[in-house]
Amino acid sequence: MNDQELLEKTLHVAREAGMFLLRKQGSVLPFGLTLDPAGDNPRTYFPRDQLPRASWDELLDATLAHLERRIGSGDVGAIALVTTLESGSESGMGVQVETRSSSLFLVYPYTGTGQSRSLGEPQPAEGLLVGPLLAP
Repeated sequence: MNDQELLEKTLHVAREAGMFLLRKQGSVLPFGLTLDPAGDNPRTYFPRDQLPRASWDELLDATLAHLERRIGSGDVGAIALVTTLESGSESGMGVQVETRSSSLFLVYPYTGTGQSRSLGEPQPAEGLLVGPLLAP
């Protein structure tokens, strides 16, 4: 799998997982995703499971620490960081995806409530939410 395919696959898996959480819970608390270099073996990390009372910042920090540990294992081809982002009255789902040679940060505005939530067209964001962690 080439780098572009790996980036696209990771984005797809991260977006779908985030959309599931958005419809189920109404927001997306920070979580991480890794795929191996072949684009297989997706592994997710939801820090809320271990830190039920943590703030958004603490959940983000825990997710970043987990991703950094996974990167250190050497069996990671791509990572994603997914979370709800808010600015004033607007909300969106931020998806940062990185491979070893590229990175991408998109914000998907969303509308609706509950199971009827839908994502709008992604808006490229300048820079990254954090990092880069994996990409140079």
